[in-house]
Order: sequence, then structure tokens, then C-alpha cells
Amino acid sequence: MLLIEAGESNLNNPWVFRPGIYPRNMKLDSKTASFYESRPSKWLAGRKAVVPCAHILGGGSSINFMMYTRASASDYDDFQAKGWTTKELIPLMRKHETYQRPCHNKDIHGFEGPIKVSFGNYTYPIKDDFLRATESQGIPTVDDLEDLVTGHGAEHWLKWINRDTGRRSDSAHAYIHSTRAVHSNLYLACNTKVDKVIIEDGRAVAVQTVPTKPLHPNQLHTRTFKARKQIVVSGGTLSSPLILQRSGIGDPKKLEAVGVKPIVDLPGVGLNFQDHYLTFSVYRAKPETESFDDFVRGDPEVQKSEPTLSPSQREEQAAKPSTTGVFDEWALKGTGPLATNGIDAGVKIRPTEEELQAFKEWPTPHFNSGWESYFKDKPDKPVMHYSVIAGFFGDHMLLPPGKFFSMFHFLEYPFSRGSTHIKSANPYETPDFDTGFMNDERDMAPMVWGYIKSRETARRMDAYAGEVENMHPFFAYDSPARANDMDLATTKAYALPGNLTAGIGHGSWSSPLKEPDKKAEDHILSSNKANVREDLKYSKQDIEAVEEWVKRHVESTWHSLGTCSMAPREGNSIVKHGVLDERLNVHGVKGLKVADLSICPDNVGCNT
Repeated sequence: MLLIEAGESNLNNPWVFRPGIYPRNMKLDSKTASFYESRPSKWLAGRKAVVPCAHILGGGSSINFMMYTRASASDYDDFQAKGWTTKELIPLMRKHETYQRPCHNKDIHGFEGPIKVSFGNYTYPIKDDFLRATESQGIPTVDDLEDLVTGHGAEHWLKWINRDTGRRSDSAHAYIHSTRAVHSNLYLACNTKVDKVIIEDGRAVAVQTVPTKPLHPNQLHTRTFKARKQIVVSGGTLSSPLILQRSGIGDPKKLEAVGVKPIVDLPGVGLNFQDHYLTFSVYRAKPETESFDDFVRGDPEVQKSEPTLSPSQREEQAAKPSTTGVFDEWALKGTGPLATNGIDAGVKIRPTEEELQAFKEWPTPHFNSGWESYFKDKPDKPVMHYSVIAGFFGDHMLLPPGKFFSMFHFLEYPFSRGSTHIKSANPYETPDFDTGFMNDERDMAPMVWGYIKSRETARRMDAYAGEVENMHPFFAYDSPARANDMDLATTKAYALPGNLTAGIGHGSWSSPLKEPDKKAEDHILSSNKANVREDLKYSKQDIEAVEEWVKRHVESTWHSLGTCSMAPREGNSIVKHGVLDERLNVHGVKGLKVADLSICPDNVGCNT
């Protein structure tokens, strides 16, 4: 068996298996991700969306956020594919995982699989702060939100991290490297890009490849790997359809237009692109809040890794918390902030009847028709997800040193659809890619609602010290919903002793956070005291401001799927044209399968 990978091997790569450094993979100069740029879109205020995809052995499992989020039972049942119901898939879900926590749902979780599931070996205290706030909003904290049936609740979030080692649990180490360690018939060809599949007499017989990065003109030649039995394309949602199209599988007219000879008429190849739609909102945290900001910013005292020390010296240093850096603690014990992703709590939510009625009065009120047709009778399907991140997830060169927390919210089942298609037979050329983000107006109201809901969560948290104003909607100056930054007392608490500019204000650049609407009374026991902020009221103009912010800031959640949909060739009620049968065989070709998230005909409410 030969496994061809366009990226590098991830074998024992510390920038892969140390969980806390995952943001590094999202940098624009990342070596572990490819960035696909879409067409400009009026639905995104003229922007081009950018969708990152993994470019390393193990795919997304090597670089993703490691969030253990399962789909809803109805998601798989909705596929309309024999063998793909949730009841039939549960044995496979159990087979692949080792659930490393107390469990009362042992019939749906696994305990002997190669992929480890745990809370990680560190939990930021903001987790409890968040869960107290969401509980006050009528979002119950549950023990297992990933039970396949709960569509509304909050939880301490699990991660794809091995509790015993503090390492990321990825598919390549679990399956590929462990297999190669004991068997000699699995070969790897990394840094090798698949150009196309060669088809003869209706059968896939070989794969033609090129170097991923040709460094010299002499490298610009192809290699051909012949297959005796079968070829499985697993390039991911944005690569697999392009491989099929370059192979002559797709819409004949489109293929001929770009100089590719059509072999198999399958117009569905590259259609039905889907994702989850994401926005981040960033908040100031009080100075005493624990966050990962100083670590990811590169503070040497916080990071402190001294590989020149002897093992005994490192152990001696580890015994002194004030001097042990994040890297050293993880290297010695597999614990500390490097043993988590900093995303320790989140929610899945469905709107109340009152909220649904409010949506009807918003500028873009179209969601309710989608609620009636898609969500109402499937209570296991959440509409939105949001989580708290124990820091600012973004470029820390854009913010001064300090403590932050982020809310990231994404739409679980967008109605919008996109597409991708090759522009030529050249395997190096970028595709004609339209994400389709927000092109169905039913997606707008839940995106606005997710922002409003998570903002109320943030305002009820002890850590809350205001919004980072330029990372929130631009509300009218006199709007009660306007974002407010740190108050003067918090500003001074952050300032260095000799600071000469803390508290300077220029016009309306920022406005300080107002006092809570109700302060705890003196006679209340100290551990029960809480300052209360009333829910913000949003006018129609305010909602329009949030809508505009969504258009300008919505992005991929890196959960792409759908471009080689599993459906009958002539389509069904989900997709217009199918590409694969329920055994993942490409229609009209023998010996060729596709096995990745491009197969999903409809979305799944999970971190893919």
C-alpha cells in the first residue's frame, strides 16, 4: 500500500504534538496549511474569503483546534445513504476512541481506541466563569454534550489530547506511524502532489504525481504509480474535487472549457461546498485573569525553555513554579498551558420561541423559514455554537500586552452553498473557488444572534473588563449597545509605574466601560456577591451594525465539506448531483473511491 501526501511527515514533530502551539498553524506563512482564496463576494461586503486546509500528514488532525465535538444523530440519518445511519456508525465511533474521563454513556463512547479524548492536562479557570454565566442565560451545564442527542447545553469541553502524555492525539500517529512500526508493506511518499488519476476502460489504474514544490526546472516532470486493486482519493474537501476534475471526472462542458478531456460525466464534482461560518469577538480581561496571551505573544519569561539544562537541573527548576516556563513544564511532566488548547468550555444552543419572534423584526428576517423546515422537528440539532478562548486568538502584534478572552461563534448548519473548479489542467494553479459564504439570507439572523448571545455571556463573567472596541460592530455613538473598552481603573492597573499615557482619550476612538447596573449589597456574603449588568437592548440600527460586521468579518471555521457528495448520480432531496455511492465509489469509475469530508451531502454539527 502506498500513501501519497502533498505535505511533510508529522512524525514526532514537536510543533504538531504539543497542543498549545496550534495557533502557529494558522499563520499566513504556515508550512502546515494551504490557503485557498475565493472570489470577491457581495455577501461579504466585497471581500475574498480565505479557507485554510491542512498541508501535512494526518491532515486536519495534525493542526486543528483539537475540539472533541460530535455531530447530532439526525445529521447522519439525514444523509439518505444505506449504512450511514447513526445507529450503524456508533460502533465505529466507539472503535476509534479512548474516552479518558468518567463516563455514564458507555454505550456510545469507546475506551480502547487509538485516538485519545480528555480534558487535556490543564484547565484555565475562565472555564467556570463562562459556565456560571451561560447557566444564568438558561443554557444548562450538562455532563456530556456529545451524546448525539443534546442540542442545547453547555459543558467543560473535551479535546483530542492524550491525558497520559499531554500530546495531541492525531490520526497519523495513531494509525499510520504505529502501523509502519510493525508492518513493512505501508509506504509513504510525502512532499508529493497528486496531479490526476489515470483511467483506462472505465477503471482507475494509476496515479500521476508532481513534486509539491519544484525547486529546479529539472524537477518539472511527472511520476506514475500503478494500482493493482484500488485507488482512494483523500485530498480533502478543496483538493479531492480538483483531482477528479483534472482526471476528466466532472461537468463535461466545464472540463472542455479548461482543456481537460471529459471521461466521466459527473457535474456534481466541486459543487455543494459547505462550511461553518465563524466570527470572533474579543474582550478585555481583568489583570488577575489567567490567559495564554503572554505565552503566545512570545514572552521569554513565560515560555522559558532551556534545553541545555541537565535532566536533574530541569527537575529542580520544575519544582519552582515561579521559574518554570510553559515549555519546560510540558517537557518534564506533560502538563501546564501547553497541554491544552485554551478552549475549556462552550455551548450548543437553539433559539427560544421569544427569540424566534424577535428575528422576524430584524432587517434580514429570513431564518425562520429555515427553522420550520430544518430545525424545528429535530431537537438534537443546535443552531449555533460558541466557546470561550482563554486569550486573544489572533495576531498579538495588533494589541498591546494585556489579558484578553475571545468568543468564537459559528453557525452549525448554513443554508448557503459554494463551489470549486479547476481553471486549467495545471495542478499548481489555484481553482475558481466560491465559498458561497452568506449567500443564503437565512444564515444572517443566527449569526447576529450568536454574537448577541455570547456578548451577554461575556458581560456576566467575572473576567469581563470591556470590549476591544475595534473588534466589535461599529454601533452609533449614542447607542446603549455600543461597545465599551476598559474603564480608567482597569487601565491604570495594567499600566507600568512610569506610564504617561494611560487614560488618554481622543474624540470617540474609545469609550470607557460603564459601572454595572446593580452592585452587590454590603450585607451579602463575599463568596456570593455579584455585580449585575442588564441585558443590552438592540435597536434595528444596532442589528444592522451587527449584520454589517458579520459581512466584513465572517470567515471559515476550517470545517469544509460536501464537494464530492455521497448521493445518487441523478441527485436527491439534498443535492442536485451526486458523486459517490454509499460505499464511496465514484459513479461511473471502477476501482476509485473518495474518503474524506468532501463526501458529506449535508452538514454535520461538529468540529470536523
